[in-house]
Amino acid sequence: MANIVLMPKLGLTMKKGRITGWLKNEGDRVEQGEPLLEVMTEKVNVRVESPFTGVLYKILCPAGSTLPVSVPVAVIADEGDDEASLEAAVSEALAALQEALAGGGKEEERKKEARPVKPFVVFAGERKVSPRAARLARKEGVDIGLISGSGPGGRVVEEDVRNYLEQLKGGQSYQVLPIDGMRAVIAERMSASRKQAAHVTIMEEVDVTALRDVREQLNAQDSSGRIKFSYTDLLVKFTAEALTEFPMVNSRSSENEIFLPGSVNIGVAVALENGLVVPNIKNAHQLSLEQISTKVKDLATRARNNELDPEDVENGTFTISNLGMFGAEGFTPIINRPETAILGVGTIRTKPALVDGRLEKRYFMTLSLSFDHRIIDGSLAAEFLSRLKEMLEDPYPWFGLQPQKNEDLLISAGGGKSPRQIRRAYKDGINRLMETAPDVVMGFSALTEGIFFDDGAVSRLNKELIAVALSVYIKCEYCITAHIYKAMELGATPEQILEAANVAVFFGGGAALAYTATLVQDCIEAFGGN
Repeated sequence: MANIVLMPKLGLTMKKGRITGWLKNEGDRVEQGEPLLEVMTEKVNVRVESPFTGVLYKILCPAGSTLPVSVPVAVIADEGDDEASLEAAVSEALAALQEALAGGGKEEERKKEARPVKPFVVFAGERKVSPRAARLARKEGVDIGLISGSGPGGRVVEEDVRNYLEQLKGGQSYQVLPIDGMRAVIAERMSASRKQAAHVTIMEEVDVTALRDVREQLNAQDSSGRIKFSYTDLLVKFTAEALTEFPMVNSRSSENEIFLPGSVNIGVAVALENGLVVPNIKNAHQLSLEQISTKVKDLATRARNNELDPEDVENGTFTISNLGMFGAEGFTPIINRPETAILGVGTIRTKPALVDGRLEKRYFMTLSLSFDHRIIDGSLAAEFLSRLKEMLEDPYPWFGLQPQKNEDLLISAGGGKSPRQIRRAYKDGINRLMETAPDVVMGFSALTEGIFFDDGAVSRLNKELIAVALSVYIKCEYCITAHIYKAMELGATPEQILEAANVAVFFGGGAALAYTATLVQDCIEAFGGN
């Protein structure tokens, strides 16, 4: 007897699938277990094997059809079936299909109605066109019916065609692409996420200089070069650890319930040519960094080769979207429902920062946490992001490593040097920095120019005295020497310099800053005559 092929249920959450292609034609023989058609669900394209052996007698639903699970899609003839029984089976299957579609709404029909179409141009009467205009229109592939004629009686002449071509050059030209397949799934899920969740995004700037050092040390440990850990690998590892401390951020939700999973399944968004897919790493909190790295690379490769299985994208609890690799500094990611939070990762950028009185080149990235405010309170989200930042900024204990010496000093000085030596080191450092990182110097100059180089409500001299106090407060030796030199160049007296420094010592902890008094006094003596 004839066998009916049904739309398979390829995952626990699958409700419908889209037939992206048939691998057999009507009349072809097919063996049980042989690939018969391809179905897309949850942004995963799956090759569906034939449940029967026989001849593909009738394809009921062509490629492009979106159908609920368990509806008939094809009829396979068994050996010995006669024409009458096969046609009866087709009629029965079509009736069941129509009934299912009628009960499930007219979604596919609505999609077809919504597709953009090129309207017909209908003209009344005969159109007058000059031979030269007709030849030019044919050559350029122009529909002559779209051109208004300026000749006698509305006749289209060659000049009309040329004018029309000029308008096309200056006008908008675009290609119309249907929102279907993976793009339709993405559009549906993103729209649903915005409607179903109360999106809030908070951002945190993270100093990842230490993380960069840890990554270099870990990669250097594998002499074979077989394993190269990425920042994404490290982010997955630390995020998984942080999520174990904040289970609500690792939650999933429905309209009326919150689910707290016993595992941390972190999805890593993978950009494809025609969309985005989010396979997830199951039990990421229990995996080693090497295991995480292997899984991240494997899932990304299989996603790009269209080889993901449905379970690869199911049951995620948290998502990481790294647009930093495309140069984005920060963004507001959309929650991958039914998850309740997603982490956006920005690009790593460099900028100068003071560390223990030294101006260093540091590495920063912006993390953006979008969360469903119905489920996660703002304070809890902030605590989670703060905890993740804490881990990323001091990753050494997690791997049993020690910091390597940071050679990325922008300017180094001090160490018992005289004020003039410190100031010379400062100037030399600026000159070297101008050669290696001119953007940093220019940015710093642009920032300070309006502050120090102009008299405003506060005079330039008073600004420099304020800078002296701040330099003492932050214990920056070359800053102290630079600003005392400039202040005295503008006419500051030794008494003014000392008073500014003493204010900083008083408010900055007293004895803890008292050692700077010697340097301040040395600077006054060294620069008194400039």
